Formats: sequence, C-alpha cells, structure tokens
Amino acid sequence: MVENIKVLIVEDDEIARDTLAENLRAKGFDVDVAENGAEALLLVKQSHYEILLVDYRLPDTNGLAVIKDSLTVDKETVPIVVTGYSSVENAVDSMRVGAYDYLIKPVNIDALVSEMRIVLNEKESFYEGKANLHNSVIGELKDVNDEDIAILASKDSLIPINKESVLGKIKTIPNKIIRRIKEFYWD
Repeated sequence: MVENIKVLIVEDDEIARDTLAENLRAKGFDVDVAENGAEALLLVKQSHYEILLVDYRLPDTNGLAVIKDSLTVDKETVPIVVTGYSSVENAVDSMRVGAYDYLIKPVNIDALVSEMRIVLNEKESFYEGKANLHNSVIGELKDVNDEDIAILASKDSLIPINKESVLGKIKTIPNKIIRRIKEFYWD
C-alpha cells in the first residue's frame, strides 16, 4: 500500500532526520529529506509529495512557513508537523495553516505509519468526494471556482459578507447547492 508513496521529511537535526527516513524507507515509503525550509521548497517544486513531515522549528524559518509555501505549490500534499516543542498555540497555528496533524517527538514509527495510512485513505476519499460534489453541481456553479467553494463552505456563515467578489455569484446559486457544499465539508 505504501509503495511509491512519496514523503518529504523537513528536519534540521541530522540524527532525527536520518533515523526517521530510514524507518519510513524500511516500511516501504519513498523518502526524501531536507534540512531547512529553503531546501524543502526546492524539493516540493521539483516533485509531488503525498505527505510532508515538517519540524516546527527550522534554522531558516519555521515549519508553518514551509507548510504555507508548499501548499501554494502543491495543494494535494498533506503536511504533518512533528516537533519536540509542543504547545497548544503551536498546534492550533499548525492546523490553521493546513497541517493535518501535530505530533510530538519522539514519534513512535508504527503510530506514525498508521497515521500516514489514515491520511492517505482520507485524502483519497476527500478528493473523490470533492470531485463528485463538483460534478453534481457544475451546471449550477458555472462561474464559481474552488476558492469560492471554500468560502461558501465556511462554517461561520451561510453567505460570506466579507468577500465582495463572490457575493454576486452567490446570489445566483440556489440555497440547496450552498447546503450541499456545506454538508460535504462539515457534516
């Protein structure tokens, strides 16, 4: 199941980086490594990674910046923060920028592999569901793009009043479509 699954480990501690890479390779993952954010971003631009394991603290930046930059290059990469410096604030910030999970070092390799398998299964189901959602409402969402759908899917309000560019489009979309989008993302 994990053959050909590409993972990028972004970790400045050489021993931790090499140990994690060795263990994941032994489990069948295709692993690349980077010791800082700049190197990680270069690799992300050159290759698609299913999973990005990022240390929170890096010598040239923090892991959250790496996640943000990586997701602008490849939105289908799933980032997981792995850190020795845990705090609730860091965990919340990690989730806000798009991290799937926030794990504390030392990481149990079997638990990590199990988590990664769950991520891959959920990711596949999510993108399949998103494609089905898109296909089911495509005729009624002629001018609405993925960013607009994300705004429509917002948990906070049915109609996002702070996004003027979307307002005109939203007025033409039946409420049943907006409900369908919200149900896909939040139910």
